[in-house]
Amino acid sequence: MLLCVNVSNSKITLGVYDGEELILKTSVSAVVGKTTTEYAVLFKSVFDLHKFDTQKISGVIIACVVPALTAAVRDALSFIYKGKIYVVGPKLKNGLKIKSENPSQIGASLICQSVALNEKYPMPCLLISMSTALSMFVLDKNGTFIGGAILPGIKMSAKALSEHTAQLPQIDLTLKPGSVIGNNTVQNVQSGLIIGTACTIDGMIERFKAEMGEDLTCVATGDISNVVLSFCNSKIIYDENLVLDGLRKIYYKNAK
Repeated sequence: MLLCVNVSNSKITLGVYDGEELILKTSVSAVVGKTTTEYAVLFKSVFDLHKFDTQKISGVIIACVVPALTAAVRDALSFIYKGKIYVVGPKLKNGLKIKSENPSQIGASLICQSVALNEKYPMPCLLISMSTALSMFVLDKNGTFIGGAILPGIKMSAKALSEHTAQLPQIDLTLKPGSVIGNNTVQNVQSGLIIGTACTIDGMIERFKAEMGEDLTCVATGDISNVVLSFCNSKIIYDENLVLDGLRKIYYKNAK
């Protein structure tokens, strides 16, 4: 079984594949400063909680967008798995064609998502990744990564509102606003963040299509994508496991 690990700015997602089937998916908070031992104990506890026998793991691959966490997470996983641990980067084959001024600046998770898109969806394709940032990137008709746009994500915007204003509260972003016209402060913020993000995505999709001069397969991923997508007018496919699926593909391109 293959363990795929996605380290983002806010959490570490652990996915176990049995062949092509994702049989276990769980996550823990990503905290810079935790020691290797602390992460090793945490990972072992999570697998024990799910009653998963880590002796069944036959391979491990990591995608990390937080350089300060790469070594700690990799070394922690070495307590669970004694074989070679792959880390997505320039030294690993990924099969992705890239047309960019500086390919080395493309994040590991974005590489994984693009690899998965190439395998799963018709090209040209627009990736909409909703995480700490809202990332929108295009792959052309040949599956070549050509670029895109990065905006503040909905969680980042919500945090900024609550921390830098005196009276605006933190809100639950998993709840759908009932109307664009909220009649209390919480509803006002929900409308602005969730429906406002949906409008931004719709508008950006039209700009991408116009610049590309063709229709695009639009695929979204991220924890709260479903809530936002329910307010989008564009046709958008939701795929929650793009990074993990891409990690699996990259592993088998490199493992002997």
